[in-house]
Amino acid sequence: MVVIENAAYGHHELLYNRFMEPALQSAIHLLRLPPGSRGLDAGCGPGGVLHLLDNATGSVGHITGVDISPALLDMARQQVEQWKLDGRVSLACADLSQPLPFADDVFDWVWSADVLCSDGEARGFADPVEVIREFARVVKPGGTVAIFLGNRLGAMYLPGHAHLEQCLSTAIQLNYLKTGRFAPSFYHEPVLAWLRTAGLTHLKISAHIAEYQYPLKPDVRDYIREFIFAREYAPTPELKQRAHGVGLTEDEWATWVDISDPASPNYLLDSEDYYCVRFGTLATGHVLE
Repeated sequence: MVVIENAAYGHHELLYNRFMEPALQSAIHLLRLPPGSRGLDAGCGPGGVLHLLDNATGSVGHITGVDISPALLDMARQQVEQWKLDGRVSLACADLSQPLPFADDVFDWVWSADVLCSDGEARGFADPVEVIREFARVVKPGGTVAIFLGNRLGAMYLPGHAHLEQCLSTAIQLNYLKTGRFAPSFYHEPVLAWLRTAGLTHLKISAHIAEYQYPLKPDVRDYIREFIFAREYAPTPELKQRAHGVGLTEDEWATWVDISDPASPNYLLDSEDYYCVRFGTLATGHVLE
């Protein structure tokens, strides 16, 4: 698995976690984590979900967060300090493509958010089923394995500009395919098949929504401004060419350049009618008793 040693990536992930917090909270609430339970956050990254998991266990359980990146684990330690999670959260470096450094049947549940990817080892894991089997090994019989996937394709960031957004989103997907960049959220994962093949039972899938409208909270505004408007949808010549190739008109491109410019009086995030919606999916299975 690729090791990410980039503070900018960690910043992105923390902003993403804060943007997706309503969806994450909804998914975690559905799990009904037992108070005082012991869980594993597999691929915890910079630790943006640790406090949500801690809250869900009544702040009397214990969570172990593992990640392959020492840089992201350093950021996770800062989250532990910020949220006063000392004593209830421990962190360790681990490669999820290898056997986990834990004995059998030691956790009540495993949570893994936006980690698994079926598009090959260079971007994710050669076989996500094997990773899930390892999750199941360390969970007690009857315990839960929970996989959360933030579906980038299930999002609306440009209300009132459906065709424009469709063309931009398609152009971005084409760009990811061309450059080989890591973009697991652009894949529709066969996650229930993974869980079933890994031997889990009582499989369930559910959708969880993050939705906002003007005025946006600062973290939400920052995420959309920095990582949607100025990064993924940045009005570059390359994106323009790809978007035109999938049906974007010149007038629509001019509209995008205008409404994505913070200095423009038409800046979309300043509109009183602005709203956005994104959903994630939660897939769960139980370890056979």
